Amino acid sequence: MGMDLDLDSNDLQCGNENPVDCEEDVDHGNEIGNRDTFECNDNIDKGPEIGMEFDSLQSAYSFYKNYAKNIGFAVATKASRRSKISRQFIDVKYACTRHGSKRESNAVNPRPCLKMDCKATLHIKRKQDGKWFVQNLIKDHNHELFPADSHFFPYHRRINSAKRHDISTLDDVGVKAIRSYVAVAKQHGGYENIGCLEKDFRNQLDKECRLALESGDANAMLEFFVHMQEENPNFFYALDLDEEHHLKNIFWVDAKGREDYREFGDVVSLDTTYITNKYKMPFTPFIGVNNHHQATLLGCALLANESTSTFTWLMKTWVRAMGGKLPSAIITDQDKAIKAAIKLVFPNSRHHYCLWHILRKIPEKLDYVLRKNEDFMGIFKKCIHKSWTKDQFEERWQAMVEKFDLIEDEWIQSLYEDREHWVPTYMKDTFFAGMSTTQRSESINSFLDKYVCRKTTLKEFLEKYEVALQDRQEAENLADFTTWHKTPALRTPSPFEKQMSMVYTHGVFKKFQIEVLGIFGCHLVKEKEDEKILTFKVLEIEKNEGFIVEWDASMEEISCICRSFEYNGFLCRHSLSTLHFLGLFNIPSRYIVKRWTKDVRTKYKKGSTCEEVQSKKQRRDILFQRAIELIEEGSMSHESYNIAHQALGDALKHCSSVNHSLKLSDEAAFGANEYHDL
Repeated sequence: MGMDLDLDSNDLQCGNENPVDCEEDVDHGNEIGNRDTFECNDNIDKGPEIGMEFDSLQSAYSFYKNYAKNIGFAVATKASRRSKISRQFIDVKYACTRHGSKRESNAVNPRPCLKMDCKATLHIKRKQDGKWFVQNLIKDHNHELFPADSHFFPYHRRINSAKRHDISTLDDVGVKAIRSYVAVAKQHGGYENIGCLEKDFRNQLDKECRLALESGDANAMLEFFVHMQEENPNFFYALDLDEEHHLKNIFWVDAKGREDYREFGDVVSLDTTYITNKYKMPFTPFIGVNNHHQATLLGCALLANESTSTFTWLMKTWVRAMGGKLPSAIITDQDKAIKAAIKLVFPNSRHHYCLWHILRKIPEKLDYVLRKNEDFMGIFKKCIHKSWTKDQFEERWQAMVEKFDLIEDEWIQSLYEDREHWVPTYMKDTFFAGMSTTQRSESINSFLDKYVCRKTTLKEFLEKYEVALQDRQEAENLADFTTWHKTPALRTPSPFEKQMSMVYTHGVFKKFQIEVLGIFGCHLVKEKEDEKILTFKVLEIEKNEGFIVEWDASMEEISCICRSFEYNGFLCRHSLSTLHFLGLFNIPSRYIVKRWTKDVRTKYKKGSTCEEVQSKKQRRDILFQRAIELIEEGSMSHESYNIAHQALGDALKHCSSVNHSLKLSDEAAFGANEYHDL
């Protein structure tokens, strides 16, 4: 598996601050300097002259390099000398790359050799004041020069940081090597002005599409995957390799994540902004929400880049791991590459941008607005969160853009163009399990925060990842235990609160309970009535804000303009106030979302057979849950304690006997096979 480090091995620092006053030693074959910038840029076409001075070795080197490119030859460092005391370069000889004699070769297919004993050289020395001067010079060459073809010399070909950025940008929008090379050539006025060839672009693209791993990381990753599959055969992983079998992208999901997806895969968040390790590779987790409203990990990836092709591979691989089931809604950051990949892989899923990510970008994108207008954030949030209809949003957005002179702002324009992907009023018919809000608690960015940081190495990350999974499992086990064995305290006489305390998990019930408490701060007025629909206006007294609620008695359907049920999966205070006013004291079953109930997993826990429980970890987890139940019931009375204690003792003896028999059977089978082999 390949390993690429983004280092420039020829990028040498050349000291020039101290005078040289002692013995010298000789370094042969070192290439001194290779940067494109230079200080002395006069008379390049004329070339160097005896006695010409330069402020630094870098200036001299850059001058001669550019002169060579203009004339039509390439430069190599023939020899250099350092001071034995300061270890700084004090004497350098540059030569034409065709210097020296042609070597004889006995190879079947010898490599071409262009050596022609060319004498063209530049000999520079350092002065006491730190400056450099030309001591000797030979300009004449014994071969033809090719100024028009200088860009073909390997010496003159280099992809600097600016070109790397151009290549990466073009690759992000799907432009491949040959097309990106042509595009950059047009920008620079011709191929000869680029400074590299098409194959250099292709090599750079290949390099950009690989993971930058350190020695041992790939093996550590594979060992981790093998270990996880030994723990549970349902652990899934996939490696994306390039044509040279270098590692590009990695995806994995543990068995619990795959199981969770069966019940909680309706809404998924893909976070591409979470960078967790020192290599700056994007760690990309798929996050869901379980029935306790806890974040649950539905898959992980390490990606070499953030291009459309990479995200397409990731999403297709994830769907394959999840048995082909697609999510109803997916939440991501605002990103063109992700948007294109989702349109391709999840064409029927509702794509939503995370509001938290958008709001986080405002200080960066609109700093010039915030510095001048303290009221901007209040107006922006009111436009987003308090616009209950599309027309209301459009009106407020236009007023905001005009007030703060944002008509020409590109980011604001992009937000408006993508409004159907993030503005709540445009998403009112889609369930998002409460994940589309700006609340950071249990959000995608806090899932692994206490386990990793930016300097965490890949090996450390894998170790902490497993710890994080164990902690999350323990948190879920505790939530299960609390839900099944403790009754939540009721805070009102509301029949709605009592009804749902027996249905919802504690985590969701606490959120619903807030809505029940809010009923007492609402004032309801009937607006109108027709043959089917009753329309009410519910005023939240504290907020002094009115909400329209409609009730269809024939269908037993209720809807509020705030769309809380559609977003969160439980009724809002406005709808509850209306039901109470109408004399209905039980929430209709259609408004009790199964995924928030305490028994959502029952069919898996109680329906598991011995054949389905394949791994030791699965068996241990299931027995642990049953043991907790036994301990709870067995400790309630002295009689139940005696029963539980006796049952545990009998079970322990029986299990030990069975395991001992299985061990003897395995040893006998092994001995028979060994005899047969002999």
